Parts: sequence; structure tokens; C-alpha cells
Amino acid sequence: NCQSLRGGEMKMFRVQIAALLLALSCYQTRAKDKMEDENKGDIKKLKTLLKDTVKVDLTSLFTQHNKLEDQAIDVFTKTFEYVDKNIEELNTHLEKRITDFDENTLTNLKLLESNTKDMLVKMNENILLNLEKINDKTMEERNEIIKWAHQRAHLHEDILKTRITACAHDHAHFGKGPVDYS
Repeated sequence: NCQSLRGGEMKMFRVQIAALLLALSCYQTRAKDKMEDENKGDIKKLKTLLKDTVKVDLTSLFTQHNKLEDQAIDVFTKTFEYVDKNIEELNTHLEKRITDFDENTLTNLKLLESNTKDMLVKMNENILLNLEKINDKTMEERNEIIKWAHQRAHLHEDILKTRITACAHDHAHFGKGPVDYS
């Protein structure tokens, strides 16, 4: 910590830092020159290696590549012929299957149409029969409700025809204004 160092110690610390930086700078300059010489030597070695070894290897690889290319073209040609033959066979097979399927579907559709027609006629008859039964039943219930409502109305009318008379006497009333029954 720089704050804990005293004046003289601080100056000594700064001198040491400066000396260390100077030494590092000199070392880097020498190392740079040495690396430059080594790199030039490595470049010459690589140039020789490329001329002598890699050129021969590349020529050999190019020849092998051409052979593999010819083999691949032959394999692809045979594969395409095989695929074309199988596509033709598949096409013939699918055409026959589709024709059979179409005939079967048309037959089934005709049967479905006939069956649906018969079922709709029967359903229509059942619906009409059920509607007649519902109509008859609701007519009976409606007539019963009307009969009950008439009876109830007559009872209410009889009650309303009845008169009720109340007699009251108010001792505080002296014949002026209406009598209060509360």
C-alpha cells in the first residue's frame, strides 16, 4: 500500500519500479531480434519441405481423387438406373391399386347413399309419429291447465263477490270527518 510507505521508502520504491521497467524493455528488444532470426530459418525449412515432400503428396492425392471421382460417377449412374426401374414398377403397382380403390370406393358410396336414403325415410316417419304424440300430450296438458285456471278464477271471483262489514265505534269522534280505525 503506497500510503503506508514513508517519504524515503516511497522514493526507493519508485526507483526500483523504474529499474524494473528498464530491464524489461532491454530484454524485449533482445528477444525480438532473436525471434526474427529464428523465424527466417523456419521459413526456409518450410519452403524446402513443401517443395520436396508436399508436392509429391499432393500429386498422389490428386491421382487418387480422380480415381475415386470416376468410381463415384459409376456408382451414381447405377443407382439412378436402379431407382428409375423401381419407380416404374412402383408407378404400375400404384396405378392398379388406385384403380381398385376407386372402384371399391364408388361401390361403397352407392351402398351408403341407398342406406342413408332408407334410414332418412324411417327417421322422418318416426319424427312425425313422435311429433303427433307430443302434440296430443301437450293438448291434454294445456286443456287440464286451462280447466284448473278456470276453477281457480271462479273461486277468486266468489271470494271477491263476498262483502265484509266491519263495525267500529270511536268515542272520540264527534261526527265530523271520517272515522279512524287504527
